[in-house]
Amino acid sequence: MKSIGHNSTWVAWATLLGFALRLPLNDVIPPRWDEGWSIAHASLPVAELLFITAADVHPPLYYLMLSAWQHVTGHELFAARYLSVLLSTTAIPLTYVAMRAWSRSQRTAVLGAFFMAWLPLAVYYGAVVRMYALAPSLVLLAAYGACRKLESGDWRLGRNSNLQSPISNLQSPIILVVGAAGAMLTLYHAVWALAAIAIYALGWAIVHHNQRAARNIALSVGAAALIFAPWGRYAVPQLLSRAAAEAKTNIGQQFPVSYFARQGIFDLTMAQQVGVAGPLAIGLIIVAGIVATVARKRRPSRLALPLMIIAFTLLGVAFAARQWAFNARMLICATPALAMLLGWSFDQLLTETAHTVESQVRDRMRRIAPALAGLALLVVYWPTSTSFVYAKTLEVFDPYDPHTYRAHIAPLARSDDLVFFNVLSPAGFYALDRQAGDPGWSYALTWDPVIEPRERWEARITQAAQQHDRLWIVLYRGLAGQNGHLRGWMDSNFYPAHAQWGEEAVFYGLYGVARDPLLPSDAAGARWGDLILEDARLPQAASPGAIVPVALTWRAEAPVLRNYKVFVHAIRPDGSLAAQHDAQPLNDLRPMTTWTIGEAVRDNHGLALPADYRGPLRIVAGLYDPDTGERLRADSGTDAVTLATIIVS
Repeated sequence: MKSIGHNSTWVAWATLLGFALRLPLNDVIPPRWDEGWSIAHASLPVAELLFITAADVHPPLYYLMLSAWQHVTGHELFAARYLSVLLSTTAIPLTYVAMRAWSRSQRTAVLGAFFMAWLPLAVYYGAVVRMYALAPSLVLLAAYGACRKLESGDWRLGRNSNLQSPISNLQSPIILVVGAAGAMLTLYHAVWALAAIAIYALGWAIVHHNQRAARNIALSVGAAALIFAPWGRYAVPQLLSRAAAEAKTNIGQQFPVSYFARQGIFDLTMAQQVGVAGPLAIGLIIVAGIVATVARKRRPSRLALPLMIIAFTLLGVAFAARQWAFNARMLICATPALAMLLGWSFDQLLTETAHTVESQVRDRMRRIAPALAGLALLVVYWPTSTSFVYAKTLEVFDPYDPHTYRAHIAPLARSDDLVFFNVLSPAGFYALDRQAGDPGWSYALTWDPVIEPRERWEARITQAAQQHDRLWIVLYRGLAGQNGHLRGWMDSNFYPAHAQWGEEAVFYGLYGVARDPLLPSDAAGARWGDLILEDARLPQAASPGAIVPVALTWRAEAPVLRNYKVFVHAIRPDGSLAAQHDAQPLNDLRPMTTWTIGEAVRDNHGLALPADYRGPLRIVAGLYDPDTGERLRADSGTDAVTLATIIVS
């Protein structure tokens, strides 16, 4: 290794290179959908964090780490991504130590560290607020523990293995246990790489007749499984149940596993921009390394480890894709193996150049082979490495604007409001944009990837209503799926004061909470032909800026052929409008043409009062045709009936 200087210096340079490649634009690229989920998820109390994680597709370790990090840094996108950069960068020196134990070559290990610093898939997800930044480091830790046990383990020392201290004997198993258990608690798909490591290590120990190493490795794997077991028992049944349900409608069932395995090769080599040239260039380099090794009459048996990690990961992720979905990020635990293969191949090319001279022409070819291979990678992956990995477009689907949520909420919100999101990703976007004076947020999950039991979100909102007079709901995808249950429950139990539809079919609703008893109005019994206002209730007084709850009950004595809108207005003494709420009954959820004769239809309205008004307000209600704006006249001859006069003080 004298030809390339001190190992620690080169590893430090590789680490700095990887850090520099992962850092650019981390405060420029908007947060992606999954990043919003991570930021919001990690903001929850630990018990809630674990409950939601158990129903999700990822285990909790990364979320717990991000939670601790956010307690220090707050909700800031650069800080959250910076944590991922730090976690991902640790994989570079870990690649070196793992490869040194695996290959017994310090030069191979240094080269592998440089490739781990550069690999596009590792760089891409090394600056994303997700667990993919952490998982490779833990897989490498497990590989290091296993290979270190084999390397410093007993066959090399032979009968003198008892000269090792008890502490030294425990170091490798502990490292293996920590890496394997940590990887499984970070990313479920890490199991494929861990299985490859365990099988390789056991097989190597058995082939070399090293029973002690085999026993220690088996015990270490068992210990890691025991550490994971409590979480596995809690979460894995839910995960498998969800996968089974999704498999019934998963389009991936139409494709064989081989289809996803081929796609996985493209994604592992991040060939989205470069096409077949990417995996072809990397594959040719690896084949050249194998040919060089065989030409030197050496067995490339150690390649079994990285090849098994890649093969197991490709097949495991491909199989899971038929039950769930296929994503490039699920292959992240195979990136260390790809770095190992590339580092080993370049080392073999360099070694062949240094030790074989058969003819002047062939010697010159061998001398330029590593340079040509490096140049090929540079040319092929230049667009990917300079733009694609930083654009972070794999998780983006138009239309997309992470800042739209606060933009809709902030103008009408008060600091003591509380906003409920039906999915955590928009909650994370809102948390990043939230400023002093903006309301806090909570969640009622009714949209993928996690749908809570109804009783949980009902209890959470009910409890919040005891402390907040004004509640918001933000429904991604409007009334689709389980969202309709949440919207209907809110409209039935609280008093809608504002409704707006935004981008991506997002519904924004503001609701008031009734604190004081609602008293019956003398307007009960008012008629508009066959439409009867059977009951009307509202409070006697309100506070400035409050939402006045108005509870109406309608009944039709004949079929209603038009969907009239109900208006409820608050009128100042000078006749000007102080607040209003117009909607079809039950906040547009019960159009009049859907009523049955004689049915009592509950219809709640909320009047959001201005914060600077004090004095009497006359509350009136009526009906109008939304197509023409023309008001219907009541049987009394008026176009609006007075429900009551309240005092704002």
